[in-house]
Amino acid sequence: MFIVKKLSKNGVWNAISLIDQNGSFRGEARFDSKKEAVDYLLEYKRRMKNQQQDLKVFSEPSK
Repeated sequence: MFIVKKLSKNGVWNAISLIDQNGSFRGEARFDSKKEAVDYLLEYKRRMKNQQQDLKVFSEPSK
């Protein structure tokens, strides 16, 4: 499981929201492959008006 996270002002990494093609929020940005996660990270950066610099893909064990 791969999760896209951003660094908060207090120094903690938090999962970003998964936004679908219609602009609706669908929970946390979790993906089965690293490629999907990286692709979403790039799309997320493109769509956000304020540029997010502190974004990373984290690998976490599936639940």
